[in-house]
Amino acid sequence: MFSLFLSATLASASGVPLDQTAEACTAERIRPFVSPAGIRQNWPRTEVLPARLVEDLGTLLSDQGNYDDGYSHWLVLDHAKSAAYVVQRGGYAGIQTVFGPLPIASCAPVPPNNSFKPRSLRGRGVVR
Repeated sequence: MFSLFLSATLASASGVPLDQTAEACTAERIRPFVSPAGIRQNWPRTEVLPARLVEDLGTLLSDQGNYDDGYSHWLVLDHAKSAAYVVQRGGYAGIQTVFGPLPIASCAPVPPNNSFKPRSLRGRGVVR
């Protein structure tokens, strides 16, 4: 029991930056809408990424798979503007399309394992 408590304490104190959490959460929410065949949403498009984000490699959402003309998708976050961009690269001509700005997802942290405290059923008229 003590080792479970210790591991939970160490995990919560690991110092994972909030940016990584926001990036992972946003990637998880966007990933179902991208595939090697392209984007499955009518997202706004922009000509290019903002200049300060051009060098950012981003997070891979999907690769081109087994398609010769498939697309790969990358998620790039702009924390200063609270915006997310999806960069689509590939196709026959090897074009790049930038979708965004999209909202950055906000995922709630996972509650600790000890958050559920059961009550005794004795004396409450509950039949077992």
